[in-house]
Amino acid sequence: MGKSYLSSPCPVCGERIVMNSHGYQCECCSFNFSYYICNRYIDKREAEIILTGERIILDGFSTNSGHVFSSIPVLDGNSIRLDNTIDYISGIGRIVVGNKSFTNSEQPHKLRIQRIYNGHRLTISEIKILLNEGTVLIDTLDEEGNETKNILQYMKNKQKVSFHKY
Repeated sequence: MGKSYLSSPCPVCGERIVMNSHGYQCECCSFNFSYYICNRYIDKREAEIILTGERIILDGFSTNSGHVFSSIPVLDGNSIRLDNTIDYISGIGRIVVGNKSFTNSEQPHKLRIQRIYNGHRLTISEIKILLNEGTVLIDTLDEEGNETKNILQYMKNKQKVSFHKY
């Protein structure tokens, strides 16, 4: 049997990353990270996305005391760290990801945006578009499972999000 490699190159030296008994390891430099980050297994597909620098929201991280949380694994030099910050939006503040919603970190009770609308998981880029431009078009499912398009609209003066048919 041969070795198993990631399709993404090492972010430090550009060489191949092998999957070994402990996690993901560059064959040519010291870059590596464990299969488990905060008690959550990072699968091959997720590792490849993280190594490209793309920011994705992953659920199911937990502290040793059992607190479960969602976060965004990001490359930080020679390591991967977790960051729950989606963006800093002028006039709103720091937007963070939670298990069920996106909130303003300073005033979470004022702004709360669901993470899932009719089967559609909002992405980081969709949240940024929604909060910066006021609307975002999303693909959702109706009750029969048919694909539909809907609009999320952010009302800045009320700090509320409404959901409309396209």
